[in-house]
Amino acid sequence: MRVRSGLYLPLAIAAVGVATLIGCAKKTTPTTNPVDKPPGEGTSTASVDNPNPDVGERLYKPAEPPAFPPLPPAGTEPIVINCYAQFEERQQVAAEVDSKIELIASPLTLRNGQYEWKQPDGTVVVYDPAHPHPGIVFHPRDMELFPNDRSKWVPYWKLSESDTVTSGQILCLLDDQLVTTKMNAADKVKKASNQMMDAAERGLKLSEDKIKLYKDKPGAASAIALSQILDDQIMVARFAENLGRALQTIAKADQDYDEARVMLRKYQITSRVDGIIRSVAKRPGEFARGGDKIFEIQSTEKVRLEGNMDVQYFNNVKRNMIVRVEPAVPSAPVASHPTGHRQEITGVAVTGHADRPLIVSASLDGSALVWDPNLDRKDRPGLSHNLPHPVAVRCVACTPPGAKAMLAVTGADDGKVRIWDLSNPEKLPKTPKYESTDAHGSGVTAITISPDGKYAATAAGREVFIWDLAEGKKLYALPLEHRDSITALSFTPQCQLVTAAKDHTLKVWKLGTEKAAVTRTIDHRSGVVDTLGVSPDGGRMLFDQDKNRIDLVNLSDAQTTGQLTNAGPSVAFATLALFAPDYSTPDKPLPYTIVTAGGEGELKGGLQVWQVPQAGGRAGEIARLITPGRAGVTCAAFSPHKDARFLVVGTDRGTIHVWTPPSEAAKQLEGRITNIDATDPRYVTVRVEMNNPKDAPMLDHSAATVIINPAQK
Repeated sequence: MRVRSGLYLPLAIAAVGVATLIGCAKKTTPTTNPVDKPPGEGTSTASVDNPNPDVGERLYKPAEPPAFPPLPPAGTEPIVINCYAQFEERQQVAAEVDSKIELIASPLTLRNGQYEWKQPDGTVVVYDPAHPHPGIVFHPRDMELFPNDRSKWVPYWKLSESDTVTSGQILCLLDDQLVTTKMNAADKVKKASNQMMDAAERGLKLSEDKIKLYKDKPGAASAIALSQILDDQIMVARFAENLGRALQTIAKADQDYDEARVMLRKYQITSRVDGIIRSVAKRPGEFARGGDKIFEIQSTEKVRLEGNMDVQYFNNVKRNMIVRVEPAVPSAPVASHPTGHRQEITGVAVTGHADRPLIVSASLDGSALVWDPNLDRKDRPGLSHNLPHPVAVRCVACTPPGAKAMLAVTGADDGKVRIWDLSNPEKLPKTPKYESTDAHGSGVTAITISPDGKYAATAAGREVFIWDLAEGKKLYALPLEHRDSITALSFTPQCQLVTAAKDHTLKVWKLGTEKAAVTRTIDHRSGVVDTLGVSPDGGRMLFDQDKNRIDLVNLSDAQTTGQLTNAGPSVAFATLALFAPDYSTPDKPLPYTIVTAGGEGELKGGLQVWQVPQAGGRAGEIARLITPGRAGVTCAAFSPHKDARFLVVGTDRGTIHVWTPPSEAAKQLEGRITNIDATDPRYVTVRVEMNNPKDAPMLDHSAATVIINPAQK
């Protein structure tokens, strides 16, 4: 694990032009931010080539640069630990009495006259006697007593290993005939005793009323024989005795009934925790003795996190410290397009159609497919229209919402740029609207389209061309400033172009209608992320400082304002790092959302979704997206629409997958340090315990990041 020092010291950037006999060489001054690299790791370098070059009329109207709040003062860098979640608490479900297992199942809920079962994914199964679900079973006694009347069969949901259960849920039914017989007998005795008590009470009242007829009247008693008076008194005593016996019998019946009900609970085994069924040891029909294990429930209510930090930070960590936890709950795609492409996906883009955004995917097999993800569940016919190319297609981009025409621009191995008009989804083209005659000298590897949808920039090798999309013509080429192939292009609202290349540099260009010039170069990249994005407001760009760290850097002054960090050799960044569109509203500002792809190891075939405050600071991971089969991620694109938010991802296996990543600000989760083990001479093992969040529960062995503030007392 690597622990960084603070993030917020300003960069010092200087540029000095030095004339030489062979030309004008640019002298770079190291941009030293003590928080960017620990001592001994080196620093990034930036140069201001020309902060305000004269490029003539601007290519498009530049927006005002975004205004960011000042960075907070420098403080103690938090300790970041990569951890794994574990569920240690288990309930052993065992038989408490000797009996045969009738069912391992839970009763369905009776609601509005019909039985229902809510599955863990939220779907509800309604019991239909004519067509019962295969997961529904019935009590064997109901089937035996009413073989010809299925309406009297009470449905249960069959439970098996890996099913989730909740506290108080009935899990298992044992043969309870002896207990129910005792309960029924006690109930019958109680009913008979109640009848006896009612009769005794009536007789007692009548006898007492008879005595009152002559007891309270002078002379009436003398007219009645003494024997009659004694008989009446004896009758009252007998009725009182009968009433007492009835009450005694009722009390005994109640006791027998309550004891049988207590015993019945031992025949209906319930869960004491929310959890997952594990290691089923018995099956329905088997006999279980008291104490025999039937299965276990792995509790999911509490989570234990464990990870290692460098031993030198031992004194910064104390027991019972409150820490921040960022879970990385893996999720599968909501839609996939596994067929259509035969080779690796090299580019994906989303059209600007407001009511029906389409996905365009490019591949090495020479196809660019247009298809409808149909995430709004309107069940429109699926599109899979091919924009044919004679060679492999390397990249694709689409005009944004609000553009005059919904265009797709593709770049291919023949160096040509092709423009396709997709304005009418019901009538997609078979030939391009424009096909460039001014081709690149090599295959086109990157495309970006300006915010107004009027211009495109394409890269091939070290070349960058600017295009007018309305006429399909090349406007001009950028100077060959990069020393190696360009891998990524991004327009900004400020009429700038940001280029990333394999020469380990990023360059910021000022764009005119006839030429462009570099305003800033930032070099000393040490990562392997080819596609680096720029924020939607044009204020920040992503810079792969090394394989475990990506910086947010200001375009205006090259100052590092935030970081995405993965601690450990098995969680490295690779392939791409992109900003999501700004889905904020004036009354609800949101942090930046960034998606990154992983390389080999734990993150192979996975993407991480991050949030970082626009003011700057450390990014927090809010989601982890896993491709089916852990296919390697090659490209990704966000939908530009606030009302149709999704992320589309292409893989090296020719498959395409769609997610709807979270866009809301992540909830702050907290845990408490319960143990610190310093037995290893190099690492300290830290254990954190926390309640498992119910809205997005962590999974066993899933990843999580623990952030410890050493300044906490």
